[in-house]
Amino acid sequence: KEAQRRWGFRVCAKKDWKKFVLSRMSSPPPPSPLDLLQEYFCTDVWQLLCCVNLMSRVSSWDTKHRCISNFFKSYPTPSAFLDEDDPCKVKEVIRSLGLFDDRYASLAAITQAFLIGKDGEDGDKFEVDLKENKVRGIGKFGFQSYAIFCKDVGATIRPDDKTLASFCRWRKSEKEKEESGKINDHSDSARKD
Repeated sequence: KEAQRRWGFRVCAKKDWKKFVLSRMSSPPPPSPLDLLQEYFCTDVWQLLCCVNLMSRVSSWDTKHRCISNFFKSYPTPSAFLDEDDPCKVKEVIRSLGLFDDRYASLAAITQAFLIGKDGEDGDKFEVDLKENKVRGIGKFGFQSYAIFCKDVGATIRPDDKTLASFCRWRKSEKEKEESGKINDHSDSARKD
């Protein structure tokens, strides 16, 4: 029921609903002062992956934000997107971004991979990488955005993209503050004992 509530009635676990749901859940980092577009959509893995696909090769923040927000108003779940039988309606929503045929094919691939998974023994587990779990439309920037904003590994990786690198420097600094606070908390309580 949780999967259907979040992603619509087209979710399709093969054997293990718990694995299906947990592998599609996000563990986002805390909000940063950088106000990155990925931060608006990082609580939902499907939305984040669609977001990075839609924002690629577009320079205007306003155009990206408007089109991506309108896309998710029209298609709030992956099931809602798959239920759309008229690609022209999708095109109307994201036209300003350009490259419609490529973006549409990538959105369909992302959605299929997210909802249905892959064949084989571990088909219920959703993974994204640049090798055996490559999803059309998700390149290095998309994969790194997924890792940083949905898996909260920004403190440990060094992306090539300057904006992602800025976020990672911020996240590493925040992580260090969190850890030093824990160390100080432990040493304070040790002194009180």
